[in-house]
Amino acid sequence: MPNAYLTIDDSPSAHTVQLVDFLKSRNIPAILFVRGALLEQNPRPIEYAIQNGILNGNHSYAHKPAGDMEPQEWADDLELCDHLIEAAYSRVNITRPAKCYRFPYIDRGDGVKLEQIDTTTLKETNTTSILQQYLHDQGFHQPFKNMPPNYPTRAQDCLYTFTSRDWMITDTHRGKHLIKTTDDLISRIDNDQALNNETHNHVIIMHDQPGLLDPFCTIIDYLLEKQFKFLDF
Repeated sequence: MPNAYLTIDDSPSAHTVQLVDFLKSRNIPAILFVRGALLEQNPRPIEYAIQNGILNGNHSYAHKPAGDMEPQEWADDLELCDHLIEAAYSRVNITRPAKCYRFPYIDRGDGVKLEQIDTTTLKETNTTSILQQYLHDQGFHQPFKNMPPNYPTRAQDCLYTFTSRDWMITDTHRGKHLIKTTDDLISRIDNDQALNNETHNHVIIMHDQPGLLDPFCTIIDYLLEKQFKFLDF
């Protein structure tokens, strides 16, 4: 039985409440990585997620690649999002259980958008070291355990072992990439030997974006049919 942590980027959307209800109906833990600008415009879905036990992580305020920003600009962006997340927890009178951060596009400050090229190979530069130290000093960490030997567990940001690439079938991207349908997403899961390895845990990236609720539910139910167990944090 493969074990996986479910992580969901880009919340909130118009479908976040329905997404949370779906996860709750399946008893699936998850982290919603929140975009601060979207949270600022539409806070209620994130408050609802918190009230229903969904951990909320920081996915930046402006969703700009860190490689396009100076370290101080990046830190200011992160802090702005973090203040909004803290405020959301405070409004529903729940203590924030952990501080987790995911870089937009998994660009960790070196200009390489790892998620788009679908690799977990990291390049360490002076800038990435500065950003990692900042995350450490601010109390951010990864909550994942029993990861594959090549997974960078010493990193302070939340990485992944499998990205669904579900964003490729949104209206903005559909037809521009190899993945065009939900069936293509399922084939991607079936063809990933590492994801189906039961020796170590996995970290899956999916997205909370317009038009992805139905594919999201289909993919999660498919993983459940394949006997995936979704791990708590």
